[in-house]
Amino acid sequence: MSRFIQRASAMAALLLVFAATTYAQVDRATLTGVVRDPSNAVVPKAKVTVTSIATGVASTVTTTSDGTYLVVNLAPGPYLIQAEAAGFQRYEQTVSVEIGARSRLDMSLTVGAISETVKVEGVTPLLSTESAVLGSVVDRNEVDKLPLAIRNWDDLLVMVPGVQSDRYTEQAGGTSAGRTGGVSVHGNRSLQNNFLLDGVANNSFSTNVQELTTQISRPSVDAIDEFKVVTSPYAAEYGWSPGAAIIVNTKSGTNKFFGTAYDFFRDGKFDTINYFAKAANQPKAANKQNQFGGNLGGPLMRNRAFFFVDYEGTRIKQGVLRTGTVMTADQRRGVFTTPVRDPLTQQPFPNNTIPTERIDPVAARIMALVPLPNTAGSNNFIRQPNVEDESDRFLGRVDIPVGSGGQVFVRYIGSDRYRFVPGWFGGVLDGTSTSAWGKNYLKSHAVVAGWTKVLGNLVNEARFSYARGTNDGTQDPFGESGMDQIGFRGVPNDPRVAGGIVGIDIDGHIRIGSPNFMPKFQHTSQYQWLNTLTWLRGRHQWKFGVDVMMPMTNEYFDVAPTRGNLRFQATFTGNAFGDFLLGYPNRAELTNVFVVTQKLWSTSFYVQDDWKPTDTLTLNLGLRYDFMTPATEKDNRIANFDPTAAGGAGGLVFAKDGSLADRALINPDTNNFAPRIGAIYRFNDSTLIRGGYGVFYNQFDRIGSEDQLALNPPGLRNIQVNSASGSAVPVLFLRDGFPANYLDPSNLVIRNLKLRAAFQDAPRTIVQQFGAGIERQLGRDVVVSADAVGSFTRNLAVLRNLNQPLPGTRDANGAAPYSNFGNIQAREMSGEANYRGIDLSFEKRLSKGYSYRASYTLGSSRDQAPEHLNASSGRAQNTRDLNSWEGPSDFDIRHRFVANVIAELPFGEGKPMLQEGIASQIFGGWLLSGIYSARSGRAFTVTQGNNNVGADQTGMPNLTGDPKGAQTVEQWFNRAAFTQVLSGTFGNAGRNILRGPGWATVDLSIQRRISVTNRANATIRADIFNVFNRANFGLPASNIAGANAGVISALAGDPRVMQFSLRVGF
Repeated sequence: MSRFIQRASAMAALLLVFAATTYAQVDRATLTGVVRDPSNAVVPKAKVTVTSIATGVASTVTTTSDGTYLVVNLAPGPYLIQAEAAGFQRYEQTVSVEIGARSRLDMSLTVGAISETVKVEGVTPLLSTESAVLGSVVDRNEVDKLPLAIRNWDDLLVMVPGVQSDRYTEQAGGTSAGRTGGVSVHGNRSLQNNFLLDGVANNSFSTNVQELTTQISRPSVDAIDEFKVVTSPYAAEYGWSPGAAIIVNTKSGTNKFFGTAYDFFRDGKFDTINYFAKAANQPKAANKQNQFGGNLGGPLMRNRAFFFVDYEGTRIKQGVLRTGTVMTADQRRGVFTTPVRDPLTQQPFPNNTIPTERIDPVAARIMALVPLPNTAGSNNFIRQPNVEDESDRFLGRVDIPVGSGGQVFVRYIGSDRYRFVPGWFGGVLDGTSTSAWGKNYLKSHAVVAGWTKVLGNLVNEARFSYARGTNDGTQDPFGESGMDQIGFRGVPNDPRVAGGIVGIDIDGHIRIGSPNFMPKFQHTSQYQWLNTLTWLRGRHQWKFGVDVMMPMTNEYFDVAPTRGNLRFQATFTGNAFGDFLLGYPNRAELTNVFVVTQKLWSTSFYVQDDWKPTDTLTLNLGLRYDFMTPATEKDNRIANFDPTAAGGAGGLVFAKDGSLADRALINPDTNNFAPRIGAIYRFNDSTLIRGGYGVFYNQFDRIGSEDQLALNPPGLRNIQVNSASGSAVPVLFLRDGFPANYLDPSNLVIRNLKLRAAFQDAPRTIVQQFGAGIERQLGRDVVVSADAVGSFTRNLAVLRNLNQPLPGTRDANGAAPYSNFGNIQAREMSGEANYRGIDLSFEKRLSKGYSYRASYTLGSSRDQAPEHLNASSGRAQNTRDLNSWEGPSDFDIRHRFVANVIAELPFGEGKPMLQEGIASQIFGGWLLSGIYSARSGRAFTVTQGNNNVGADQTGMPNLTGDPKGAQTVEQWFNRAAFTQVLSGTFGNAGRNILRGPGWATVDLSIQRRISVTNRANATIRADIFNVFNRANFGLPASNIAGANAGVISALAGDPRVMQFSLRVGF
């Protein structure tokens, strides 16, 4: 099969160089139809000319023997369509096409002189009559006029049926953790979408989404023309991943100069206070934001060359609420209200008090730095630090028409971003558990070039792109060491990672220290080469394409914890705080600094036939092949765990020169053939039914550093020592720190190494999608649709500990199956999922001064493999029985409804009312727009933090009653329905059996456009987000062993926020 891959790659290279005909990219529209005479007979050899009204660039084609014409490579916008043939009058009509549309316009010629012209009223095709692909277009009207909370297309993605996502927020209960672009579509995962910018891949491929976005480049919304969300991509041209295809086009210049300058401004004094801050008598958090910029476009040479440039800057300082638990003054002195066991005698300490002389000196120094409680309740500490986010984005584009319908274009986009998210404490204590916080420095550069050559009815189009991202993160106290301050020993003083103190995790307490995965960096670069082909023959429109991405390189540092991490889990005293005061950790981990240079490449081919057996039936028949290499390392520094080695005792195998399998230690998956079929039947000009089926492969799975085989010996020494269940001896004493030789390669104990592993036969995730629906146009500008969709997913990535203890006196407290090894994190492609849903949509396009759109999604997604780089229910309790972890997906939302409206008020010149005089000047030019969004609650899992069923696995309690509680902030679920089990026991409470609060918000915008000159104008605007100040709550604390189980302490959305703006344009 490796020879097949080599030959396929060689064929791809030849196609890229020598392809003679191509099909326009998915970001470009096509227009097709049949030219007929008055008797309904087809007119062959008729000349059809399509001219862009914006640029004057024309494409001319000739109809085939059956009267069919096809024009490709159309940018979104209005066009003048002309058809002429000897003996007939010239036909003219204006048509607007949308991004990626497969539009149809049939024309009927009238007998007469060609010098005479028949003009037909312009239209915008609303029905997709040529493709079964399910998707929606968001146009400039919505982009410009709707209230957008973060002013990027994330705000608009949720308008599309089938899309599930909450608005981006800095609130602690949100799901984004600083990340944008993460949406789940029709049951697919947030990292399984395909982002296309100007026709080329725009997908980040770091191991951990350190870019804080799933895209490499994110242009300003003012730089995009329009975008399309394809939610069920049944056509073979869509690949890379099984989720949605989000297709974005940047603006181009026209024959007229145009430009804009703007500033969007926020100030906290116009906002309302956070619900929990108000309850704790805290002041309102800061919120200062400026988003400013401008763009300019126009002709370099009229009808010959065009340019467009854009800049946007953002400056944000926003307060965030941090609530959690710290030890009380009594607890710091060793005084508890419940029994605390002495590990030396196994008897309770007298008076529930740990003697002062038994308190570890390092623990005492750390507690002296930790602030005392400053509010009442189980979450007894509160702080409101400021998030800082500053970015600058640049874009430039040049378009040059070449011949009839030909084009050359070049586009560059770059960004520079600094983001700082402080922890609970700040300073050397930090108080941060996620590496999405801290200080992140994010830069990207991307260039794309395209060339289109037209030869009669044949078109040749090729594109090349290069993208680079450099993403560097450091902890807040980077370079400010606190180890000497607390007297902790054994951590190497390496200036590349030093800063802060050792990480301390105490169950039920705010984390002390900085994130384990800080510092970190991911430096990626990728090249893409595309060529696609088309051939119109009779009733068949054949399409061929090739897409090669090589090389793809990621130099990364993504290891933890280089400053050490200790966990205290109530193992020795029965109280996690007590374990900490004695200095008895049950887990200790330390890692050396190690940088990886990862290599990848991919090749894809497809062929598709859009066949019209009849005038009312179109079939989309396609086949796609995708191949992506498993990851290799520049110097072959890769190791994998082989369970069959040493007679079943297990052993490590190491990469070597040779085949791809020798270097990757994973067998390449080379049989990824994906058939696609779609059908569209037109009952009449206003009604169609559609359906489709497709097989899709996810080319690039990422679940963090946990499955990276390069993060193994000999390069990486990730030493993790865990106490056995029931042990009375800690892994080390806090006062002693790590032994001096802890990381010495000559002193390694292999059972103390944390290993990454992957099953050698690792098939790509495969998704079978299917659906059917009906779409109907009502009048000139309204379209409604209903679609039933579903999918079956196999081979999802699952992380599990191959060395989870075997049954002993309990389910997981016996011996390890591989007794010579420790924690073995293994990626197995064995997860399964399924989705069923119904999408309803009602849309009125802009006419008579108003437009609206409404969508409803009813869906059910179930799996037994959580998405590891998103809000997750954790790894399966029983790693040997994945079916026991089956339940609603973490992103499962049963109901979602979204609606928006844009309406010009009926006053002023050209409107029905107050058309003249001062009243017209005062009340004219106003516009209202708004968005309403609501969803049902997300699923969550009740866990038992002190139930140790194996490293990194999720311990559960028993369910012994009705878990539904009062559903209040103070007690969302019934804690008494769950009973704690002995550590090492598999609890019977299921995964994701409960639902959290729903989410709803209303956003409103009021704006007025003022004409300054015939071309220049100014728009003043006020946006109000969450108009009614609804408190959208996050999920409750779900660790039943914690004091605050069932308590909600964070929001999942912002309180009411106001934004003001001024925009001038011409």
